[in-house]
Amino acid sequence: MKHLAKRLLRRGITAVLHGTGLRRAFRRGRRGVPVLMFHNVGTLPGAEYIPGHMRISEQRLDRLLGALRRGGYGTLTVGQMAEALARGECPQDKVVLTFDDGYRDNRERLLPLLQRHGATATVFVQTGPLHGRINWLHHYFWVLHRQGPRALGEQLAQRLGGAPEAVAALRALPAQPVAAEYQLKRVLKYSVSSADRDRLLAGIFAAAGGRDAELSREVWLSPDDCRALDRAGVELGAHTVNHLVLSSLDRETQRAEIAGSLRDLQGWLGHAVPSFAYPYGRSWDYNDDTRALLAELGFRSAITAMPGLNDPSTDRLQLRRIAVGEDARLGEILCEVDGVFDWFARRGLNLRS
Repeated sequence: MKHLAKRLLRRGITAVLHGTGLRRAFRRGRRGVPVLMFHNVGTLPGAEYIPGHMRISEQRLDRLLGALRRGGYGTLTVGQMAEALARGECPQDKVVLTFDDGYRDNRERLLPLLQRHGATATVFVQTGPLHGRINWLHHYFWVLHRQGPRALGEQLAQRLGGAPEAVAALRALPAQPVAAEYQLKRVLKYSVSSADRDRLLAGIFAAAGGRDAELSREVWLSPDDCRALDRAGVELGAHTVNHLVLSSLDRETQRAEIAGSLRDLQGWLGHAVPSFAYPYGRSWDYNDDTRALLAELGFRSAITAMPGLNDPSTDRLQLRRIAVGEDARLGEILCEVDGVFDWFARRGLNLRS
């Protein structure tokens, strides 16, 4: 109920401020650079299983890029923004676009749109799929798309031994599909050991006819695609090898995940990679070891999924960004970019998820 009330209030404020054009008045007092977080652009064949909250259509993104350009906004990469912040600058006429995971549509559909609008972006690449290895989350999404959350939860409960609380949670999923999916994903992320989760989901995925190598080719960028984006001026950042919850790993496993993706990208691109994105990106999904490793490995910026704007005082290894999905309305996104919701947050009214 609280979440629904917040969403309705947010949309009401958007209707007034965007509809009247008053949102632009907030831009002069904006206290930071906004970073928008996306994943997929459209739905390429083979990627239909990826949930809608991770997608934005080409038409919506085209409208957004056009509106930003008409509003006088230019774009920066995460690396460029971090360099500006380090110099004590806080550009009022810039916005940063980021795309997580490294999907093939980022070259085939995103790149033409960026070029049409004279824009740039940062694409954060998890590199395991470029070696033909799919992580647990996409095994989960793929099976979920075909079977639904309650059927998948029951399969996992039947196969999971020695974890009675997790088994009980898997068998007590809500009847409502969206709520059931949310709870199922949380159980898999935080209540089941990573070894059990990965093993069970890989087995269910294979039994249902899924093949890692085939899905990798259909859905993810290739090294050649990465090089093409890089040549076009799109920044590529590291996003680990297997997209695991880093805070759940010991220090050396974290190092292998982070350094492995860095080594892959530097090998494919032939130059340094200064930017990183934390998988899942909430403050509990990484820890002090993670940040220490990033500094040790030479990253100059790292970005979370914690909402907010970025100014020179923001920790460059804990930059903030705002998630955008297919259901986000243009007016809401532009209110974020102009600093409207940040203005309300600074006055104690948090209208973000």
